[in-house]
Amino acid sequence: MLNFLYQTMSHLWFGLAVFLIIFFICSRTAFFQTTLFQQNYSLKNKLHIIAFFSLLGILNTYWSLYGESWLINTSSIFIIVAGLVSGPLIGFCTSLLISVHYVLFIHTKAALVSGCFFLVEGLLAGLLSHWFKQKKELLPHAIGVSFIFASSHIILLALFCYPHTFTPSIEDCALQVMITTALGTGCFIGLIMDSYKQKDILEGLAAKIALNVTNSSISILQNGFDQNAAQKITESILQNVKSFDVVCITSNYQLLGYAACEQEQPFLDYLQRDLETLLSEKFCLNNKKLTVLTSYQALPLANDTATIGYLCVGHIVAEKMTAFETKLAEGIATMLSTHIEINQIKERTKLLANAEIKALQAQINPHFLFNALNTISYYCSIQPQTAKKLINYLADYYRQNLADPNTLISLRQELQHINAYINIEIARFGDKLKINYEIDDTAFFKVPALILQPIIENSVKHGLRSKLDGGTITITVSQDTEYFFISVHDDGIGIPEVKLASLLLDIPGRKSIGLTNIHKRLMAIYGPDNGLHIDSTYGTGTTVSFKIPKQEED
Repeated sequence: MLNFLYQTMSHLWFGLAVFLIIFFICSRTAFFQTTLFQQNYSLKNKLHIIAFFSLLGILNTYWSLYGESWLINTSSIFIIVAGLVSGPLIGFCTSLLISVHYVLFIHTKAALVSGCFFLVEGLLAGLLSHWFKQKKELLPHAIGVSFIFASSHIILLALFCYPHTFTPSIEDCALQVMITTALGTGCFIGLIMDSYKQKDILEGLAAKIALNVTNSSISILQNGFDQNAAQKITESILQNVKSFDVVCITSNYQLLGYAACEQEQPFLDYLQRDLETLLSEKFCLNNKKLTVLTSYQALPLANDTATIGYLCVGHIVAEKMTAFETKLAEGIATMLSTHIEINQIKERTKLLANAEIKALQAQINPHFLFNALNTISYYCSIQPQTAKKLINYLADYYRQNLADPNTLISLRQELQHINAYINIEIARFGDKLKINYEIDDTAFFKVPALILQPIIENSVKHGLRSKLDGGTITITVSQDTEYFFISVHDDGIGIPEVKLASLLLDIPGRKSIGLTNIHKRLMAIYGPDNGLHIDSTYGTGTTVSFKIPKQEED
């Protein structure tokens, strides 16, 4: 009996080791990572995942121990992993393919029972997917779930096939099969977790490099996006990203600037010819038709309405861009597009007739941007997922900042703008900054764009930032029969009475005009009685409030 058990375990674990090696190699490929690590699976991704796990499960049936009426294998591992990682649909479809193969091609008396169990197993594993992903420690839960499934399988065979299939030899190795299935599932889940971590590390590194490039590009783009700026940016990118051999920036029709690791004149002449050829073909040319570029990646630089140029990076030796380099280039192109668009908007605001609107729309605080970028850079190395969220918040914040202040938007949109700003500030100050929302859920109305965010920013900068232990901002929205009421209260240091008296006055030369602009806009839209109202006690806190007549909303 001991010899049988030894042969059983050796055979199963040797086969499992082979499949683990195959899985490990596949998990490091770009195809695997772009398929399995999507937030929302496309139909193509689903089919690829089903095919991958089904193929492993079917191949595993041929690495089994056979008897006259029984078969021992660990195909359940691939069904459980597919379900836990990818959800009920993929788990069930994977189990269906393995079950069909099992019933049709495995000629044992237990095949039908095992095939039916696989279907239930795949569906249940998929239904447990959401619960499973919420757990902090995935491995113990994966091992526990798979052990329960393996135990249930053995019990099912005992109930429906005994004594024909459930022979003494199977009884002797039942525990070993359950342990092998549980530990094998843990190994595969561990490999997937490691792949996720590697992906996060690479994305965090790419985000950090992109932010370094962006930091150096901010001052360059202050004077506009032209040939001089493009040349400086390409040199900055090449300096920060050592793996790129060539970097160039173009408009839609003109080569604006390029930088390369080689500086000999004949090489630069050939390179310029390659880049001009690529631009004329809209970067759709096979690299084999080029002289010095062996591989390249071109990303569009776009604003809200159209593509305004391209960022192109490439190699002069390597024949393929790596997934990391492609991801990095995409991040740099996105950040450059955002800053180019911001600068274009700033230029357009200079042409606005209304000086107050112009000042408000152009009020993109460079200090806030620098602080936000430094905060994101800090999180890149320690919490890449947090860094990715902060980048999204920063993009949302500036996208809303570029909105037309003359338009009316829903209260929900304005609160989303506030949420983006607050989340960035919370990342900087941690528990020192808190925000409470007391919103009447029945209050549906529109407000002028950019009406609340400057008030919140004023509370953070002048009310709470100087307070050692921080504080809380409370946003309240209520209504009566005639008005909607909005107030922003902070328990910060308050405003001195001398300053409070002149806070809303239009004083020439004043640098901070955010609250004054809001006050004048509210009165212009809703009447002279509906401007800002500020109550403050020095050392206690400040409340800024205003009201919107309901007839105006209608």
